Amino acid sequence: MPARRAHATPLPSEARLAAVAAQQRSSRTRLAALSAALVAGIALSAVPAHASKCPSDTIFNPITKVRWNCIFPITIGGVRIGSHDKLSKELDAQSASKPLCACRKGATFWFGVKVSFWTPNRMIDIVTEPGCMMALGADIMPTGGRLQGSQSSIADGTNTTKLFAQMHYYKAPVWQMLDMFTDLPCIEDDGFDVAMMTELLPTWQSGTFGAIIQPEGILFGNPAAGLACMADSAAAAAGKVVDPLFWCMGSWGSTYPIAGDIHMGDRIEAWAGLAARGTFMMGRLGALTIHSADGCSFKPQPIWTKSRYKLQLMEPVKGGKCVNIGRPGALWTSAKHAPGKDNAQFMLFEKAICCAGISTP
Repeated sequence: MPARRAHATPLPSEARLAAVAAQQRSSRTRLAALSAALVAGIALSAVPAHASKCPSDTIFNPITKVRWNCIFPITIGGVRIGSHDKLSKELDAQSASKPLCACRKGATFWFGVKVSFWTPNRMIDIVTEPGCMMALGADIMPTGGRLQGSQSSIADGTNTTKLFAQMHYYKAPVWQMLDMFTDLPCIEDDGFDVAMMTELLPTWQSGTFGAIIQPEGILFGNPAAGLACMADSAAAAAGKVVDPLFWCMGSWGSTYPIAGDIHMGDRIEAWAGLAARGTFMMGRLGALTIHSADGCSFKPQPIWTKSRYKLQLMEPVKGGKCVNIGRPGALWTSAKHAPGKDNAQFMLFEKAICCAGISTP
């Protein structure tokens, strides 16, 4: 029967080619639309942090850049000079109750009185321009746009953003640079040095890599650990810290993950948070020490003691005072962000305790 043999007649080759071409055009159109959507999504979620060029007028000058009133109070043999510092209260009370000291180092023995003060001995850069060494006033590592700082929105319904920046950590023993108090045994005799550049650390570029290297951070990423930080935030607002809560940085967030991303409500506060996190990271890398309570030596500090540190903003605007770790930005960051300047520099002050005296033969 003719109807029974009426199978689909093969299309001519020209018609088949035209159909294939139409399908390809349709696929390309869908692919282009999908690519445009992805690009738009990326553009909305991560934008450059308006990185300013590396300034050349930020070369470190200890006389003009350091806020010298931050070295107070000074305690000599239990006698305090300067107003009370809430961070120093416990250590100063200890010095007052035991003003005399005795130390031994090898064959040398000395005795004297305890002296305590705040010493500026570390500097920290927080930069959106990779390789920008604020203390040197130069960009020493052009990266061609890679490792650039950025800011991005957080898709959690809170309408907040996070900041990513690089950190540089310097050894800067200011007293030795000025050739002052070098006879005190607690003054570092190391020279100026660049101790860390996070551009060289893959773990700083990604919180995931940081979690692999520092797996204990998983323990502090839960709601219970976050709630504990509320106590530290309240203490930081009052000028104090809670040392046992080492994973908390008051109002600045958490020390974990040890990476360059941080929540940003206040840009100056976010800079300070990254500076504090960088200090914590140096301890985890075995490069952080503090003065022993007896004033005789330095001891390693793999987990920081927050009450031994305070920060002073030096760039882009010189801060009027030093702040404890985690202090809310509303109390100190006003008028500190100069327009168009997105690279910051901090001086880190550490509580120094010395046994200053006379050595015996």
